[in-house]
Parts: sequence; structure tokens; C-alpha cells
Amino acid sequence: MIVTYFVVKELPYRALHTWPRLHLYGLIANLTTCKLTASFRISSSIYYDSPSYMMSSSNSHLQAAPASSSAFVSIPSTSGGGGMIGRTPLRSTIGSTGFEFPAIWNFPPFFTLQPNPSTLSHQLELWRNLVLNWARHDRVFEVNADGEVGEAFHNKRIKRRLLPPSMKRLMVEMVKNGEAAPDPPKQETRYLLYWRKPDEWGDLIYAWVTENGLNASIMTFYEITDGDLSHTTEFYELPPPLLRKALESLVKRGKAQLLEGQGEVGEGVRFL
Repeated sequence: MIVTYFVVKELPYRALHTWPRLHLYGLIANLTTCKLTASFRISSSIYYDSPSYMMSSSNSHLQAAPASSSAFVSIPSTSGGGGMIGRTPLRSTIGSTGFEFPAIWNFPPFFTLQPNPSTLSHQLELWRNLVLNWARHDRVFEVNADGEVGEAFHNKRIKRRLLPPSMKRLMVEMVKNGEAAPDPPKQETRYLLYWRKPDEWGDLIYAWVTENGLNASIMTFYEITDGDLSHTTEFYELPPPLLRKALESLVKRGKAQLLEGQGEVGEGVRFL
């Protein structure tokens, strides 16, 4: 697990208790590619490192030092003598469903997208990984940036939420990386989450069809995701838009044929 270390320069210790006033600035230094004995001149506020090291500051230099797996917020001394005057640990949190949120999720500025391009890139990467891991654990298939958001986007303990504009920016990045898709297309509010890609769902469904001897049979969408045989499957209660994309992937591979619904009978599929 990647742990993020924030070093906020030129701020008094009391700033630890006034998070909204903290300003993060500068570039990101990744010490995982550097020797631990090296010293690095800094002009930034966010650093990424492996979980087994934390940052210490001395005379505008940053050094890696052995530490616990927690992240730390460090405030340098403003007395002119260098060194650290305060270090607040950030620890992982177990959510209401049992999902373990990483330590960075408890750092309020994490919920504000940073203006520096390099910082923002790494921040969005952390958010993407967090959202996909959380969605997989909690079986979350869809998000609505303008509606009620899931626990991952709203940390009630620290009273921070990823606001709609930031959430939409995150979704755009996830779409770019094939991790989400707008549903319906050409809008910026509702998204499907691809913690499994549509073709992966298609493979699971086709394997289930084969195991149950349902090849050459016709099934409605409802029977696949909510029928008596599907209650123990991973695709149980899969949303129709995501199910359709999964089945379309099978159609492209010659394993299925989509059928239009008639009357009270919903859309269906013939497995080949």
C-alpha cells in the first residue's frame, strides 16, 4: 500500500488544528526510487513513499528514515533552528462495511484537488485506487456525483467530502483509464464503475451458463442477475446497463445474441 506524507512548510503548530487554512504547494518527490541515505532539497508539500519510511526535515532538506506504516503530517519549526516541532499520525480506518480506508483518507486536504499538475496526477491516482478497491469490497456499481455519495467520497469523522466538481474530475480520469464509463453517455454526473471490466463480467456469466447447462437457452436480463440461480453469483444484482455491456462483449465474440423484449417480457439473450 502506498502511503502519502504531507510536509507543510512555514506554518505554526496550531495549523494542525485548522486544516482548512493549510495550503499544499509544490511538486512530488518519490523516494522509492532513491537511496535511503541520500538527502533531497525540497520545495514541495506532498511526498509519496513506501509504507516503511517516513519523512524528516532539517535545513530545507528531506531524508528518509525508518518508521511505522502510518502517514505523518509534519510541521517544521519556524524558530530558525530547523527540525520538526510536531508530527501528527494518520492511520487507516475501518469503514461501516468493514472496508479498510488508507491513512491518507483521514487527511482533510486529500479531499481538495491540488492545482499543481504533478501533485494532482498522483492525488488522482490515489483516489482511483481507493475508489476501485472500495467499490469492489462493497459491490458498488454506480456513482452519482451530484447525488448521495458513498462512504469513500465522504469522511464524516473529519467532516470532509469530495465535492461534485472534484468528483467529476476524478470520474473523467477514471474514464480515461478504462475504470469507469458515463451512463448514459455524454453527461458528467452518473458513472458505472469498472472494478471488473464488461468483458470480465461477460466471461463470468458465460462460465455460469456453461456450468449450468444453459447453452442454447434464452434468458431475460432479470433471470441472469436476479433469478433463482444467480443469487450466489458475483454478478447478482448487476445493473442492467453494465449487464448489457457484458452481454455485448459476448455478442462480439460470437457467444450470445441479444433479443428485444416484447410485452411484459424484458430484454433477453440467447447464449450460443
